[in-house]
Amino acid sequence: MECLARFMMRTAPSALPLLRLQASPRFIQVCGYKRSVPPMRKEMKARRKRAGPEPLRHRSVRLEWNYDAEIYAFARRLGESWSDSTLRVAFVQASYLERERQQREELGMQSENADIGLTPNTDLSAAGYGLCKSYVQKSIVETFPKLPEDGVKALQDYLLSHSVLSQVSSSIGTSDLIMCADFPPEDSTLANVLMALIGGLLKDCGIERAQLFIRDFILTQLIGKDVCELWEIDDPHDRLAAVLQNSGRAPAEARLLWESGRNTLEATFCVGLYSDKQFLGCSAGETLTVATEMAARDALRRLFGLSLDRNAMPLALRHGQGTQTNSVAAL
Repeated sequence: MECLARFMMRTAPSALPLLRLQASPRFIQVCGYKRSVPPMRKEMKARRKRAGPEPLRHRSVRLEWNYDAEIYAFARRLGESWSDSTLRVAFVQASYLERERQQREELGMQSENADIGLTPNTDLSAAGYGLCKSYVQKSIVETFPKLPEDGVKALQDYLLSHSVLSQVSSSIGTSDLIMCADFPPEDSTLANVLMALIGGLLKDCGIERAQLFIRDFILTQLIGKDVCELWEIDDPHDRLAAVLQNSGRAPAEARLLWESGRNTLEATFCVGLYSDKQFLGCSAGETLTVATEMAARDALRRLFGLSLDRNAMPLALRHGQGTQTNSVAAL
């Protein structure tokens, strides 16, 4: 027994690790795949490349598409109170009705049965465009009272251009709801639907609500924009002379305020314009001609109240106007 006890004491340190391994076996995870997987994936990639990019499809081709739910969610998302019939009419383009009529006639249906019972948004779009044009012009005149007529016209044309209106229309989610012959919708189609939505608000909710919609989504496109970049003045010297003459002031006189590096590649000249010893504006340029032209533009900017430190379009609510729950500063 003594010999057995001594033997166990000697072999215990080497036997304990073996017992631990038997008590808790270790598992090694190996990530592998079949031999057929790499060739299959290469072939799928080659087929995808030969087929070209995935074509753009309308959301209506998906199984979960529900037009009624989308129409309801659109109105709730914007916080407006269109009637269901008016909102549906606003999204129907005349091109869609013409295409459906032609398809039904090609199938042999009679002309009286080819009508699908939908109304185009022509009247709503015309009413919305008329209101939008007048309200945008009025807002620009109130915001920039010293701006001449051609400047007001330039800003109005910018805000009512198809590029701006289509961007606003697409941003509020009209692209998937429009019934039109072309897909994706063209800029003119998106702009026309936006005008129809404004016309629908004018019809269902009144002129004040429609004007708030125009202010929140269209007038806000002037935020961050320089008016002098949107309104290009062809000849600033003649324009400045005409403005001073109409106001009964003396013609502008150009004076060199300072210069740097006249005979170098980085020459800089700063020219100031004065009328009756009153400062009009100043600017710097690489030549005297460029500096004088930029100084004339700066003088016109100051005379028209278009200083760089002013807010392009103040959107404070006037007295008597309600608040809009979905006020969007910029899209």
